Amino acid sequence: MIKPLVTGEMRERARRVPSNWLHVVDPAYDEVVAEAVVGRYLVDERGEITDEYVANPRYRAKELVFENDLESLMYLVWHGRAEKRELVDAVLAAELVLPADPAKKAREHVVLRGNVIDAFASERALPPDWPPHWQRFHGVELAVIVDALQEPATVLIAAQGGVRFEVPGAVLVDGLRAVITMR
Repeated sequence: MIKPLVTGEMRERARRVPSNWLHVVDPAYDEVVAEAVVGRYLVDERGEITDEYVANPRYRAKELVFENDLESLMYLVWHGRAEKRELVDAVLAAELVLPADPAKKAREHVVLRGNVIDAFASERALPPDWPPHWQRFHGVELAVIVDALQEPATVLIAAQGGVRFEVPGAVLVDGLRAVITMR
């Protein structure tokens, strides 16, 4: 039995429900039905997620049509079927969709939300309620831009079905440097 990856969002939810069970819902589902619940983790009296996990025998993975390798890998990592460390190489190799400021020339800027750079693994992952201004960057290009920023940044990468991961900018830059030194 493979346990789902425990995310920061899950830890936040767990702190609000001490001495209870935290249900893990497949983000590909639009609504919470019995088949969408992957399983549940026991939360201790301090609100911390324990190692005790119970899989849901009624869970049925929802089929998604992935646009690219990054989106597919993100979904596998989300469900604990691949290692999170594999994400950095996949992000560097991927073409990402990022918000654009319509007042600036495309591909000459990134839009920061505080210290967060929002990036999407595919057009299908774009939020429908965001402004319709987008630009494309390869992950390698984004790492170079992040390296040039004056402050630390986090890249928040989203895929279809609500799957999201935070990649510290420094980790992305280190991944690029590791690829370059391998040559």
